[in-house]
Amino acid sequence: MKPLPKKFLLSRGSCCKNGCKNCPYGYNKNKNMNITIYTIAYNEEFMLPFFIKWYKERFPDCKIVVYDNYSTDNTVQIALDNNCEVIQYDTNNQLSDSKYLEIKNNCWKDATTDWVIVCDVDELLDINSSLLNTDQTLFKSKGYNMCNVENIDNILDIKYGIESPGYDKTICFNKKYIKEINYSPGCHSCDPKGDVIYGQKIRPILLHMKFINEDLLAKKYKSYKSRLSAENLKNNWGFQYKDEEEKVRESYKNHLKIAKNIYGS
Repeated sequence: MKPLPKKFLLSRGSCCKNGCKNCPYGYNKNKNMNITIYTIAYNEEFMLPFFIKWYKERFPDCKIVVYDNYSTDNTVQIALDNNCEVIQYDTNNQLSDSKYLEIKNNCWKDATTDWVIVCDVDELLDINSSLLNTDQTLFKSKGYNMCNVENIDNILDIKYGIESPGYDKTICFNKKYIKEINYSPGCHSCDPKGDVIYGQKIRPILLHMKFINEDLLAKKYKSYKSRLSAENLKNNWGFQYKDEEEKVRESYKNHLKIAKNIYGS
């Protein structure tokens, strides 16, 4: 028997998840299941559905684990409705970067998959199962702050952004070889231990969905500012959330003015 041609499979409009030899959607029964995605959330009812859709489209059988900081909106229900595992953690209603650090440096260690992604809800890594078939043990991404220049509802279609070296993060790695990731506060950099092989050929794009909705951004900054822990304030962690609303809104507008199509067309 001959495998079904790619043209025919594409004409069906979606992946059947049967592991077809010529699958044009990048699906592979073994590889698609071989990743666990960890994220931290607080009141992310707007962003979480997009986050889940993004990663489920790339890894249909992935496991998503949401560490929820006792959200007061519909975050938990959205996660449960989409078959995510939810683990709640308490910080006495404070934004605690030391707790974030503890979770991100350790949450993945009990994963039953080799590959893991450890990220925030507004971080979308453009990677798929075919890229995991590599000798690399970690991926250093190329980061962009995404900007909703066209004011579209489906934010997964946003094409405009600004390069952000601070988001050239390492959020995807193979725990079979990486024994410690050692993120620093803020988790923008790390000092991994184990068989560390970054490679040079593959640097997936990391979309930081920041400048998506002006009102939501202003609301988020105001909320996070009010929740900064004493430790955060002492160490100046999360300092960006101290900005006044006028400055946040001005920054939003300025970023939209200079954003470029990151895909080049």
